[in-house]
Amino acid sequence: MDTPDISTSRRTLLKGGSAAIAAAFGAPIAALASRAAEAACQAAPASSLSVSPYGPIAPVNDLSTGLPILQLPPGFTYKTYGWRGDLMSDGLVTPAAHDGMGVARARKVGRSTEIVLVRNHEQSTGSASSIIGAGRADVAKHDTGATGTSYQLGGTTNIVWRDGEFIESYASFGGTNRNCAGGVSNWGSWLTNEETLTNAVSSTGKRHGYIFEVPADTSEQSANANPIVDMGRMNHEASALDVDTGYWYLTEDQGNANTLYRFIPNNLSGGLNSLHQGGRLQGLKVRNSPYHDLRHPTLCQEFAIEWVDIANPDLDSGSLSTVRGSVNASGPYRQAYANGAATFGAGEGCWVANGVVYFTDKAVSASTPTRAGRIWALDLATNTLKAIFVSNDLQVGNSPDNICVSPRGGLLFNEDGGTNGPNSGPAVTAQRLMALRGDGSSYIFAANNYDFTAAELAAAGKGGPGRATGNQRNTEWCGSCFSPDGRVLFANLQSPGITVAISGPWAKGTL
Repeated sequence: MDTPDISTSRRTLLKGGSAAIAAAFGAPIAALASRAAEAACQAAPASSLSVSPYGPIAPVNDLSTGLPILQLPPGFTYKTYGWRGDLMSDGLVTPAAHDGMGVARARKVGRSTEIVLVRNHEQSTGSASSIIGAGRADVAKHDTGATGTSYQLGGTTNIVWRDGEFIESYASFGGTNRNCAGGVSNWGSWLTNEETLTNAVSSTGKRHGYIFEVPADTSEQSANANPIVDMGRMNHEASALDVDTGYWYLTEDQGNANTLYRFIPNNLSGGLNSLHQGGRLQGLKVRNSPYHDLRHPTLCQEFAIEWVDIANPDLDSGSLSTVRGSVNASGPYRQAYANGAATFGAGEGCWVANGVVYFTDKAVSASTPTRAGRIWALDLATNTLKAIFVSNDLQVGNSPDNICVSPRGGLLFNEDGGTNGPNSGPAVTAQRLMALRGDGSSYIFAANNYDFTAAELAAAGKGGPGRATGNQRNTEWCGSCFSPDGRVLFANLQSPGITVAISGPWAKGTL
């Protein structure tokens, strides 16, 4: 007998553990209130790199293939699954460009514990035959028409993990463009977000730049092929739900022309398709300081904030004159800015835990002085925004992208910086999973170690067309999320297109 356990497990995962927050290895917003943290902020305007409590990382062989794909601390192991080009359980080929991912459902199935992950694929355009779920009526699709001569190749796949093993995977949604990040609901679904500013209309009358909802089990109910229009049309990144209010917080990856958004649904009861009933979209504004530039804060700097309304979430993108010059901006940001909204560098990951919205702001080439990324914490009880991580050095943090908070209250961010960002020290030769301490410093938890020949891949059972060969260490991490019990960290390596499940002695550190 299947015994759903969605509400309890999802609520625990979304809120984090209160006991963990209060502990020494608690969430950064709590730890940063300590005298030691405030002293660290006064001593330095930016974050530093600290020693990992888990120990130094080194290459570790994958339990699935035997290849040393990751570098991890002592005692940690991992399995890989859903490589780009692998056949899925539905007979379709695993798409490329693995990106954002979340635990959409956790439940008991008999005596087993089952987790369903929904994984984004940040594919853009190509041939009709490459649409996710092409030729399959059971896979919902937003747009099967052509824009010019190209079709939309983005979408999602669902993965089932049961009792420590990957069990199955299948296509769950298609016909979208550049599904980057997203966010989980607490009713058993994933919001998958398009990252595009195009105003083009396809041959079927469809447009892009929206958010869609994908259920944990599309055999029970297909994904709704219609967008959640009131959540805005923009260069979407992440979505995060505050389970206490039912409000959603959204980031946008449009360099130097974005803010943090809040969506207040008309239907706050939740449930599949409830967000399609509309709502109110708002942008973040620094109180008494219109058009505030938040790209260059110092560590622990705080701002009082408020929200401004966005009248037309579906407004076209276009040129916008700002105090920083002319920028190309989404329709929602154009309206938010007209009402005094603040500006970040490039919004990326977003997560809500215990009444705090954590979100990342990665490096962008147009920003000066040099910056390698920021992490912010917005206390929803006080409407206070605080810079809890400020990196001006690639070694400290190289363009924080996706972010997650573990059930124990630890904060982890995924790097997406390559080697092209600002750098005041030695070159970063591999993208990493980084953890944040309460004093605003970071430490290395894992690194991408993918560098294999076609022969090495074939010997490991991963040969064939479409496999990435050579040094892929500088390609981004994405989609990090923990199992509700905190025992397994799931994540993606985008360019080779691999999903990993990492286990080990988490209690030794902050995660």
